[in-house]
Amino acid sequence: MAMATALRKLSARGQPLSRLTPLYSMASLPATEERSAVTWPKQLNAPLEEVDPEIADIIELEKARQWKGLELIPSENFTSLSVMQAVGSVMTNKYSEGYPGARYYGGNEYIDMAETLCQKRALEAFNLDPEKWGVNVQPLSGSPANFHVYTALLKPHDRIMALDLPHGGHLSHGYQTDTKKISAVSIFFETMPYRLDESTGLIDYDQWRKVPFFLGQS
Repeated sequence: MAMATALRKLSARGQPLSRLTPLYSMASLPATEERSAVTWPKQLNAPLEEVDPEIADIIELEKARQWKGLELIPSENFTSLSVMQAVGSVMTNKYSEGYPGARYYGGNEYIDMAETLCQKRALEAFNLDPEKWGVNVQPLSGSPANFHVYTALLKPHDRIMALDLPHGGHLSHGYQTDTKKISAVSIFFETMPYRLDESTGLIDYDQWRKVPFFLGQS
């Protein structure tokens, strides 16, 4: 009821939006009560330090941690300002399920332009002929990228053999313990880890080939 009353007030006043009471605050107050502190447009354009100083402080702490430490994980390298501007742009407001030209929501013409451009650049980076190759640029990290590969090449419960997580493997390779399947990959596929020779730090291929899983035995 409060939200409906607020909408009726908006249509009746005919005032510029910047002078109206924010809908989110009016919806939580009695219909007769109005707030005059921070208007909706001001709230939308205010910096994080004003809107949520606690979160802003936490982000600054993380920034300091990254500057003071030496990060040896390649995928956690510093992100450039231009990339942060792109991922923090108005495009974050838009649903874009599906692929260019085949979305499940309308209004994706500019999302399609950006994704198509990214596909073009990815193919050019690897000198690939677009008539022969396609590329999916949607995965935001290695885990969904790996899952794309698995689902393209395998059927549910097909077998995967990968380096064990404690020996340098990755969660997305189907890591599981003796009592629990940790990764979604280990749920959808039959996964079996192989390990390093701890005395050398190298893969023991002779031992690897003797594993019943590798030989197709149950």
